[in-house]
Formats: sequence, C-alpha cells, structure tokens
Amino acid sequence: MLKTYKTKFNFMKKNTLLLLFIFSVQLCVSQDKTRDEILQLMAEDTCDCIKNDPVSFAQDVSLEKKEMALGLCIFNSYSKRKNETKALKGNALENIESVAEEIGVLMVSVCGSEFLAIFTSDELYSFATDDELETPAAAPKDENDFNMEVTLESISNDAISHLSVLDEYGKSHKFVVIEQFEGFDLLKSKNFKKPFRVYYREQNFFDLSEKRYVTKKVVKYIEKI
Repeated sequence: MLKTYKTKFNFMKKNTLLLLFIFSVQLCVSQDKTRDEILQLMAEDTCDCIKNDPVSFAQDVSLEKKEMALGLCIFNSYSKRKNETKALKGNALENIESVAEEIGVLMVSVCGSEFLAIFTSDELYSFATDDELETPAAAPKDENDFNMEVTLESISNDAISHLSVLDEYGKSHKFVVIEQFEGFDLLKSKNFKKPFRVYYREQNFFDLSEKRYVTKKVVKYIEKI
C-alpha cells in the first residue's frame, strides 16, 4: 500500500514539474514579441497616456512641455514593455530614440484625431515645414558612379560653388557643387595640389550665355588618395 502511494506521488510530482516546465516555456514564447508587435503596443500605451493626462497635453501648454510629456509617456511604455521582447535589448536611450519616431507614425492610426488634437495648427504647420526643409543626408560612395583621380587646383564659391581640378593627364575639369556630399571638409587650401578621387554624376543645366542645356559634372563624393 505504501509502495503504491509513493508511486502515485512520484507520478503526480513528475506531471506537476512537466506542466510547470511547459507553462514556463509558453510564457517565455508569448512574451517574446516581434519588434512590430511591441511598437504597436507602445503606440497604444502612449495614446492611453495622452487620454489620461489632458492637463499636460492641453493646447495652451507650450510645445516644449508637450514634447517632454510625450517623451515621458513613451519612456514609461518602454519600461513596461522592454521585457516582453528581445528586440529592445541593449542601450535603453538608443532604443527609445530609434523607436520614438516610429511610434509617432503608428499613433496617427491608433489615436489619430486625439493625437493631432494636442497640437495647435501653428505647431502642425511648423512640423510640416521642418520636414520640407530638412537637409538630406550625404549619399555614400558608389563605386558604380563616374569617378576620376584628380589634383585639386582651386575652389570657387560663387552663387554655385565649383572645384577646378587637373586629371592625371593634366587636363582641366570643373565640378559643380549643388548638394552636400561626403568629403567636403577636405576642400581646404592646404589640400591644393594634392591627389583626390572624385565621384560624380553628369547633369544638364541651362546655360543662358549659350542658350542651351550643357552637361556638367556634379560632385557626389570625394576622398584623398
């Protein structure tokens, strides 16, 4: 009888441990959400945060204070959700900075009218014009671009800046500068007569003096050799 009881006890003990193990595995799997899932939840949390704090997000509150309150909402959501996914492991500040803009985009669909209502029309206009005036990032080097080895001769900063260079055969070329590019900080007088490799594209510009379009070389990237 005692042996039978011990056998049943051991069987129940093993089954209990097995059930606990399965439950813990299921819990871990359920908590390991994807990046998209966790961002969606953070957007919902932030929308709720705005709804529950009408004082901080009233239209007569300064934009700076609203941005601080919004940042706090996102941070609180991050603290709440960070253990539900492996996608947010690492530096907390870097994570929040990288996802804040994505959360803002998601909030337009999650609580669009309520989210936009916290900003005045002037603030919304400011956001729109800031985006339009944002300086595009310099393009990286592309080995498929036109490129040549040159010696930097001079720099002209007229209405449109351009570089005067000599190629390896001593032929003169001019490169137009119409946008930001990597390597522009190398264009200093101390680097005159030094060798560079310049990457460029060809673009047509209308020339009033010639009354026609002419092809010019536009700098895309420059590096010292």
